[in-house]
Amino acid sequence: MTKLRAGLSALLLALLSTWLLVLPAQADDSAPITNYDVKVNLTPEGVAEVQIDFTMDFAQVRGRGPYFVLPTTQKDGANPEEEYVFRYSNIDVDSPTGASTRVHRESKGDVTLLRIGDEDRVYSTPQDYTVTYDVEGLIVSDHPESGLDEFNWDVIGPAWESTFQNISVRVTGPTAVSDVACFYGRQYQNKCQASISGNTAAYTLDSLGRREPMQVVAGFPAGTFGGVEQIKQKRLTLGNAFDINPATGAVAGGGALAAIAGLVAIRRRHGRDDVYLGLTPGLTPAPGEKGNIGQASGKAPVTVQFHPPKGALPGEIGTLLDTTADDVDVSATIVDLAVRGFLKIESDGGKQFTLHATPPPQGEKLADYESKLLQDLFQGSSRVTAAELRGVSRQSVLANARSALYNAVVQKGWFKSNPISAQAGPMVLGFIVILAGLGTAFLLARSGWSLIAVPLIIFGAGLMVISGKFRKRTALGSAYLAQAKGFELYLATAEKDTLRFEENEDIFSKYLPYAMIFGIADRWSNLFAQLGAEGVYRADTSWYVGADLMHGFAFANAMNNLTESMSSAMQAAQAAGVAASTAGSSGGSGFSGGGGFGGGGGGSW
Repeated sequence: MTKLRAGLSALLLALLSTWLLVLPAQADDSAPITNYDVKVNLTPEGVAEVQIDFTMDFAQVRGRGPYFVLPTTQKDGANPEEEYVFRYSNIDVDSPTGASTRVHRESKGDVTLLRIGDEDRVYSTPQDYTVTYDVEGLIVSDHPESGLDEFNWDVIGPAWESTFQNISVRVTGPTAVSDVACFYGRQYQNKCQASISGNTAAYTLDSLGRREPMQVVAGFPAGTFGGVEQIKQKRLTLGNAFDINPATGAVAGGGALAAIAGLVAIRRRHGRDDVYLGLTPGLTPAPGEKGNIGQASGKAPVTVQFHPPKGALPGEIGTLLDTTADDVDVSATIVDLAVRGFLKIESDGGKQFTLHATPPPQGEKLADYESKLLQDLFQGSSRVTAAELRGVSRQSVLANARSALYNAVVQKGWFKSNPISAQAGPMVLGFIVILAGLGTAFLLARSGWSLIAVPLIIFGAGLMVISGKFRKRTALGSAYLAQAKGFELYLATAEKDTLRFEENEDIFSKYLPYAMIFGIADRWSNLFAQLGAEGVYRADTSWYVGADLMHGFAFANAMNNLTESMSSAMQAAQAAGVAASTAGSSGGSGFSGGGGFGGGGGGSW
């Protein structure tokens, strides 16, 4: 029993010491207490009225005043599922020597911190203080071991950083004291003087070192305090907070099923693209007709398309495919601009490249976001290197391009709103619901009903998981998606004898940016390298200076490196911009020692 109490006391010491780290003074620099006189009056209701008169010697260690750490809860060593509760009231401080008595009170977990004094007043002479307060929870009525009503208190707790001299304690009760005991030391292994005089018990000790506790015990006849019971509550642990029993299990289980059913219903309602009902996938209503619009019921069949969707640029198709404007969509847009004659790419086949601005070709028009992208890339210069593209001055290139692509697909009517915004709604709502679930679990923790908050957490997490499904396409967007997938099928399966060449058109370069967003640029490049080697077709790669298409693998590898390098450079610029901006009681009888209730710690600051 004594070892258990000692272990719990050590644990309490560790917990309390953690809170003391917030105090300005170091533990070794706490002013000593040269006189410590404690008077305790026990009321018939079991309330301990405490008065502490002490002298803190700031002549030895300068400081602003004392601080007290008062435990508000303490583990029950006999029942780990519960803890004792101590309630403090009527706290007051006085100083006969005129020291500041301003009290800053703060609750920190299992303790209440009282810091006495002013930040701007530092003392270098001894100061006297009187601290008074009432505390409930220190009386054990009719203790099963002693048969007495016990007052069992750590008058000096195991977390005091000050040394003590001339300690005296007087405990007065409603009736005559029956028995007394006093212990001190790190393990409460030493006995101190204790005596009885009628209703009063007296205890004295010459000195105590840092973190050495002192326990006083006074026993009164059973019934002295009217059978008052110690205040206890369930400890906050996962086990007792999420107590599983028929009631909590039924409510939580039913709630979880309802949450899952709700998520399924939401996904069915908001997670499917709109389509034109009654039309072959990829077709749109005739001009002037609205068409019958409903939700997609399954995966639409894919029919080969020999051309990309009319008026759809590579970056836009890439955004339509996965509802995300990602790096490869921007890189494909840059390559497409080069193919169309708005810039030239010079690459070493590895990670280094240079973009050269060229005079705009006649008859070619740019989308607004393409014009903005060229402006952001060159910034009035005729060339930009990979190193320059990584710089802070081009930190907004990638973000601007991605944002513009989202706007473009909305303007084309492929999405009702920006896909990011559409997903953000359920994401934020899900996060709020999770917070509500966690808050509910915390509020219900001591009652053991936290389990019923789990369905809220499940629902919130589920909303966040399915939030990507809210990036739904319009019926027009679904039609263009079907066309895009048909074109992807063509590029992915075409052979040299099934290619459809167009007069005066270099289909290799023209379709290469689309192959990039489909992830089949390697295949497309190797196919035309084979045609070139056989003398069947000669692609016009004047927009690119670097690896020769005749060496298909080298060209495909160079294009992969180019895409990766452009993405990496723009990401590095974005990152560079961000960086530039930025002890316990076992419940046994106190007469056997091992530590009492309360205690805590203190020192000077």
